Amino acid sequence: MDYLGSHGKIAALMQTAQELSAIQKDCAHLLPAFFAGCQVMRLEEGILHIGVPNQAVAARLRQQIPALQNRLGAKGWPVSVIRLKILLPRHRSAAVQTPDKNDLPETAYISFLELYEKLESDGDDSPLSQSLKQLLMRHRRT
Repeated sequence: MDYLGSHGKIAALMQTAQELSAIQKDCAHLLPAFFAGCQVMRLEEGILHIGVPNQAVAARLRQQIPALQNRLGAKGWPVSVIRLKILLPRHRSAAVQTPDKNDLPETAYISFLELYEKLESDGDDSPLSQSLKQLLMRHRRT
């Protein structure tokens, strides 16, 4: 830690991280248990930005903002405004998956083929028959 604190920009970053961590702990101590899902994002020019997991938590937290400002002020934090931001869940960007042409087990393919042939021989042109035809075309065995 001493090494990180001795280098200009890193020292400033460490100081900011420590401040945000301390504010996070104070907020968690001052507010009910629902703050556990919230995240102090930054404190700039008296504006405290807090990330909240959803709209319901934001509504409950809005009711607590005046008391939270007063309590944080009493602890020495220069907070004049609190802003909330709904945090969207982070999903890993899933690559578009194209189904493997032969991902249907052989026995399943044969069963669907037999069913389709029976429906076709009976002259059935129902949506089921059409769906089976599309399925079989997508999974055609070569």
